[in-house]
Order: sequence, then C-alpha cells, then structure tokens
Amino acid sequence: MVNMLNRLSPIALSLLRIVAGFLFVQHGLAKLFGWFGSQVVPTFSLFWFAGLLETIAGPLILIGWFTQPVALVLAGEMLAAYLIAHQPAGPWPIRNGGVVALLFGFVFLHLASTGGGSISLDSLRGRSTFLENWLKRLSPATLATLRIGAAFLFFQYGARKIFGWFGGRVVGFGSPTWIAGMMEALGAPLLALGLFTRPLAFLLSGEMATAFWTSHFPRGPGFLPIQNGGEPAVLFCFIYIYLVTTGPGWLSLDRILFKKSSGR
Repeated sequence: MVNMLNRLSPIALSLLRIVAGFLFVQHGLAKLFGWFGSQVVPTFSLFWFAGLLETIAGPLILIGWFTQPVALVLAGEMLAAYLIAHQPAGPWPIRNGGVVALLFGFVFLHLASTGGGSISLDSLRGRSTFLENWLKRLSPATLATLRIGAAFLFFQYGARKIFGWFGGRVVGFGSPTWIAGMMEALGAPLLALGLFTRPLAFLLSGEMATAFWTSHFPRGPGFLPIQNGGEPAVLFCFIYIYLVTTGPGWLSLDRILFKKSSGR
C-alpha cells in the first residue's frame, strides 16, 4: 500500500500545483480587472504590481512551466503580503485574514524545491538547471514546513469552534460543526507531530471536501472559492491528499516509529 501511495505522489503533487495555480491567478485578475466582485487597485501601486505578478505567474504554476523558480518568487511574495497586509492586524492568521496567503506560501515553498510533479510542462524540458537541482535538496525541509504549517493554521479553526478561541464562538455539542471542530483541534497537533499522517490526512481531506460542498459552495455568490470563501478548505484538501501519498517526510514521529512505512 505504501509503495503504491508513493508512486502516486508525483500525481498528487501536480494536482496540488494545478489547484494552487488556478486559485492564485484569480487574485491577480481581481486586483487588475476587478473580477470576482473585487475592486480594481490603483495603477502602479504595490498591490497593482502584486496583481501583475500573480496574473503572469499563476498560469505558469498552473501549467508547470519553470515551476521551481516561479514558485520561489511567489513564496517570497506571499511572505511579504502576509507581513505587510495581514500581520499588523494581529498575530493569529485566522483573525488577521492571512490564512490563504500563508497556505499559498507553504505550497509555493514546497513546489520551489520539488518541481511541478509528473503532470507538468517541466517534465518535457529534460535536464534541470543548477538552481533547480540545488533547490531539490531542500524538499525534505519544505515538506515538513508544509505539513507543520498547514497543521498550525488548521488547529485554529478547530479551537475556534470547540473553545471559542481566536474570536470564535463555541458550537453546540454533538453538532456536525462540533464534530468538524474536534477533528480539526485533535487532528492538527497529530499532523504537526507527523503521527499517523497518512490515515489522518485522508480523513481530513474528506472533511475539507465536505466543508466546501456543504458550507461554502451553497453560500455563493459563485462556484469559485475566491467568491464563496472556500479557498482555505480547497487548499487544505489538496495539501492533505498530497500528504496521503507522500507521507510525513523528515521530522516526524511516523519516521521514527514506523520507519518502513513513513514515506520519504
């Protein structure tokens, strides 16, 4: 089973890349053209240049062309966006509106080290550049960053539902929202530790898919996650699908306790 999942990892990585590129370009189009119910940002402002970068680079991520250098630039942009636009509003991403920026940042950082996966135009280019080969050495560290970073953000959603933390409200005991909150509050620490990563990620990916279709999609005003607030759910879902196939990687309890089945 583990060997089969490992073989699926390059495909799952490509799916994560495609979804991230599809979602990301919409932010650029929203800034430059006011699409998806947004307002056009002032021309030549900092946000305009960010929108231009997102509109150009998003499709490159989507098709997997020079994925590593493009993703490296975008990881830097997302870090800058978080520090400039979100962090001043408070330390917790769930409260300062920075969850999506950080999720994109974690995904792009990992893509910068791994490349675009098996379904990408990069796979047709042949030999990698010196920079791409050097970045690939960092993939164990960026995988750990992706897993731990996603868990850190995910826990905040559960804690808000179960304990009322981060400006949330305690939900009714035994309700579907309470069950989701328990999965998030209990699952996130285990994921951060890298314990039972594959089955846990499988369970949480299903929860996020359910959350999108039952909570965000009916909310509208459109199908696109940028319109219905479902971007975190979609990104979490595909990050977890990827973790199902790739395993926890370096810096995980699974790697220590179950060396033969822990993945990379």
